[in-house]
Amino acid sequence: MKISIDPVIAGRIKAAWNRLSPEQQNRIAPLVMNAHQQAVTVSQSRSAPAANANAGHALPLVFSTITGDHDGVIGSLDVNVIIASDAGGEIWGTGKYEQLDPGWLEAAAEWLEHFIVPKHPFNTHPADPIQIPDNVQIALAGDWGTGDWRGGNNPSPSADVARHMGFLQPHLTIHLGDVYYAGTGGEEQHLLVSLWPKGSIGSLALNSNHEMYSGAGAYFNAISNPPFEKQAGCGYFALYNNSWVIVGLDSAYYSSQEGLYRDGAIFPGDGQHQEQLDFLRAQAAGAARDNKRLILLTHHNGVAPDGTAPTALWSQVMNAFPPDAGPDFWYWGHAHMGAVYQNQKNGTKVVNCRCCGHGALPCAAASGMVDQANVAWYEKRSAHDPAYAGQPVQRVLNGFAMLYLDGPVIKEVFYDENGGVAWP
Repeated sequence: MKISIDPVIAGRIKAAWNRLSPEQQNRIAPLVMNAHQQAVTVSQSRSAPAANANAGHALPLVFSTITGDHDGVIGSLDVNVIIASDAGGEIWGTGKYEQLDPGWLEAAAEWLEHFIVPKHPFNTHPADPIQIPDNVQIALAGDWGTGDWRGGNNPSPSADVARHMGFLQPHLTIHLGDVYYAGTGGEEQHLLVSLWPKGSIGSLALNSNHEMYSGAGAYFNAISNPPFEKQAGCGYFALYNNSWVIVGLDSAYYSSQEGLYRDGAIFPGDGQHQEQLDFLRAQAAGAARDNKRLILLTHHNGVAPDGTAPTALWSQVMNAFPPDAGPDFWYWGHAHMGAVYQNQKNGTKVVNCRCCGHGALPCAAASGMVDQANVAWYEKRSAHDPAYAGQPVQRVLNGFAMLYLDGPVIKEVFYDENGGVAWP
């Protein structure tokens, strides 16, 4: 049986595209066509395209949807078929949350519609920095908002991640962003708010590219209410104790909409709206004055997934620090993998960078991470998922991270979806 496109979603995409100005169409057409060419490659050659971080999940089937599948890409794809995985570990298949899942078209519809409908206003009034215990346990999971779409005897990875996070009884639980498909009101409520494992002290959540597709209104509503009420409706925040300052930033809101919010930014390219930079600068200065160490949290990555180069977000963040300074630890999601990096520095300052974006989405082992000198560890073990039995691609284990802060001492542990220690 061939995949099918929801006619309502298809109608929304076509209508939204036609409402764009010619200039808008011309600016985003290359992005749409690049993703389409990847879908063509997969459908015709039955092999994965080269990994391309700018393609994302939302766009591969958009051009076919707009044109009524004139080149037969959609008509060539069967339901629940796995074809290959790319160097980034993304699975090119038609199953739920795989690259060619027709459900991603909801994200495309929301993204296109919000070129006309304005995004939610940005809250520039963060809550006062929140004091936390000197001995505290913090759970981090990124890209977790899928819900338990499978259930039964083979639950979705997000359900297992939440269960094992709860077993460890963290004081704080922090979501590093991404609720799927597009962070709409129903998705935020049913896939994040109602399912998120709450910390005994509280929970916090970061904005993301997927939540921006729908204009971020649902995200800002979610962080105004339990279990995220400590944020007071603001996408950036600070926590502190006698040894540490933890800063969470919104790296999505000022990211480029025309770039599908794929590249992180804490202020726009015109240099305006630098409230977050000022906030980070103030928190960093206070930490330095009081001889505290600083942990930074964002959704978007500070270095390329393979650890070989800094991103534009890295440069923006380091503007908040003096030369040869920076965060001591930086955790992000966005790339759907668990990874620990080494050799990342701002001048002489060592910045311990970690990716914790493997909270839920099905991904394969990322071949592009093999033998990379700056990658100390990445999750590549098979999950032995029965849903992938006999398939040409195997899903790797999903997971989350725990930070154990005991005075000035930090212990980091990455756990897998089964509750086992994945690193160190």
